[in-house]
Parts: sequence; structure tokens; C-alpha cells
Amino acid sequence: MPGKLFPVGGPVSEKDIVDREDFITSLQIRLGDGQSVMLAGPRRIGKTSIAYEVLRRLKEQGFYTASVDFFRLSNKREFAVSLINACLENRTGIRKTLDVLKDRAKAIAGMAKLTIKLEDLEFGFGFLHGEPDENALLDYALDLPEILATRDGRNMVVLFDEFQDASRVVSQEEIYKKMRSHFQNHKNVSYLFLGSKEGIMKALFSNRKEAFYRFAVILPIPPIPEDSWVTYITRKFAEQNIEVDSEITRGILQKTGGHPQDTMLVCSEIYYALLEAGKNTVTPKFVQLGYDRALLILAQIYDEILDELSQKSHVREVLKRIAAGNRVYSRKANPNEIKRALDYLMAKAIIEKDGRGSYRFVEPMFQEYILGEHR
Repeated sequence: MPGKLFPVGGPVSEKDIVDREDFITSLQIRLGDGQSVMLAGPRRIGKTSIAYEVLRRLKEQGFYTASVDFFRLSNKREFAVSLINACLENRTGIRKTLDVLKDRAKAIAGMAKLTIKLEDLEFGFGFLHGEPDENALLDYALDLPEILATRDGRNMVVLFDEFQDASRVVSQEEIYKKMRSHFQNHKNVSYLFLGSKEGIMKALFSNRKEAFYRFAVILPIPPIPEDSWVTYITRKFAEQNIEVDSEITRGILQKTGGHPQDTMLVCSEIYYALLEAGKNTVTPKFVQLGYDRALLILAQIYDEILDELSQKSHVREVLKRIAAGNRVYSRKANPNEIKRALDYLMAKAIIEKDGRGSYRFVEPMFQEYILGEHR
């Protein structure tokens, strides 16, 4: 539909995943073969869209699948219930099976059929009758993927999004050791771990002292080639009989740096500007208008990022210097403090190294926003 020509604000469907086919196929093969995988990168670059598409394809192959987003959870019980519901949906087709089981208002016949589907899963600690012990609930949830896969003769793939937030949700330092102690015994389940805090995620899976050391292979998410973006954007505009030449399209990509969500947002705003004006050709004027509108929409996100960065000494100052193209180190500042600020910004995936002593923004529109504050 026209209102979703360029999808923004969340995971996209397979037809709007730009040139990720080889990577998705690789993930599908690895996970289907029982290998667990970790993907890390900034928010809004398309990790979740890729992951959901992989799960969709695996489900078509006959796999059981489940997904849990730690970003949306606040405590141990929520995590356990979310994982149990995600697993049980494979049998019941119901998104929140536990809620249905606890709802006394459901028809008795329907409840009986549902109970039969689940009776072999040994709900032995009374979570259908009152509130069970949280630790027992969590232990059951962590083993349920393997129990379900074994009982039904299916392989299973479980997705954990924003995995670095598990310790915040469960509020105990040993959560990763607990999860690893369960998962390492699973023979029919593979896991896909996503995280937006790249530094933390890499430490979790590559530091010998961490529980998930070498539990999953760490794969880099490949960038989207410019030519692929040009083809996609041209095709999408053509669906609405809108003309755009390749030079204009490359100009859009130069402004966004090919950042997936930012590119989608700018194109979406260009599209709406064209609709409002009753035009059907993308010109430099409409590109700039769409870009300016997108920057206004992103302002709230950028302000929140800047507020968080300001809590660390020298970080915002260093960020301004990089944005302006100035030298990062100065005679007035302690080089160790500047180094810590740079490490922090790279760990937050705000900047990345671009050569010896040179850094660039992961998201060029964020750089533009910072520069605009000081003009």
C-alpha cells in the first residue's frame, strides 16, 4: 500500500530487505545445521529484519522457532513467560498460551483440547495455579526449547534480541552462566543472538572469562552495496509511477551513507512531499525537502543519544571535533581521557575507525545533526 512504500520504524518484510540474500542464506544454513550465531551492530541497521526473515524461512522448512526481545522485558518472570509462550506457540498457534490457560472464561471444550496438546510437557511447578517460584519458572523456560524439540522430533531455532540486556532484565550477575549451563546441553536447538552494543556483545562471546565464550560464531553484517540501493529505490518509486534517475538516487545515498533506516526514512519523506505537491518526479529540491523532514523526525532520537553521551567526560566534545573534521587530540586535553572517550563512542557504535587517528560517523545524518546545532 502507498503508505508503506518505504517501511520505517521496525522490522521490514522480505521484499524490503535490500541485497541481503547471500547473508540470509548463510544464516539459514548455519542455524539449520545446529550452529549458534551472534550478530552485533547499532540499532536500526536491519539486524532484526534479517533475523525474522531467517526464522520465517526456517519455519517453512519445518523448524520450530521462537523469539524473545530483552529490550521489551523488565524482570525475570517476564523473561521466563515470554520464552515459554514463544516456544508453546509452535504447538498451539496461540501467541500467549499461558494467558489462555489461566483464563477461566474460555470454553471448556477449547480448554480441554489445548490441555491435551500440552499435557506431556510436565507443567510440574504449578504456574497454572497461583504464582510459581521464579527460579523454577526460569529453569523450566530455559530447557523448554530442547524439551519441545525432542518430544516433537523437530529442530528448533531461538532468537534473542538485545541479548546484552539479559543481565538488566533478570537482575543477577550470573544470568549468562545460568543460560549457558542450560543451552550447552541442548542437542536439537540452535540460538541466534542479536545485540546493539557491539563492544559488550563481542566481549560476551569472545572473552575467555565470559560464560558464552565461543558458544556462537560471530558474523559481521555486510554493508548494502550502493548499486543495490539504487536498484531498490528506483523500483519502489516506479511502483507509484514516480521517476527518479540514478544520479539523484546516489545523491540520496550520499546524504544517508546508505544507513538502512535513515535511507528508508528519507525516501519515505521524499515520497510524501511528492504526494503533497502532486508531482511524480524526484528532483534535488524534493530530495532536500525529504532529507530535512527526516532530520527533524530523527532529532528526538539524536537528542536522547546526546544526553546519554554527555554523562561521560569529554565524549560530547570529542564527538563535535570528529563531526567538524577537526583533530581529535588537543594540547589542552589529557590524551588518556580522549582515548577513553573514543573507545566509548566506538563501543556505542556511534563512530568507527577510518584509518590511523581518523574516525567517521556510523550514521552520517547524526553527524549532520550535530553540525547543525553549532552553525
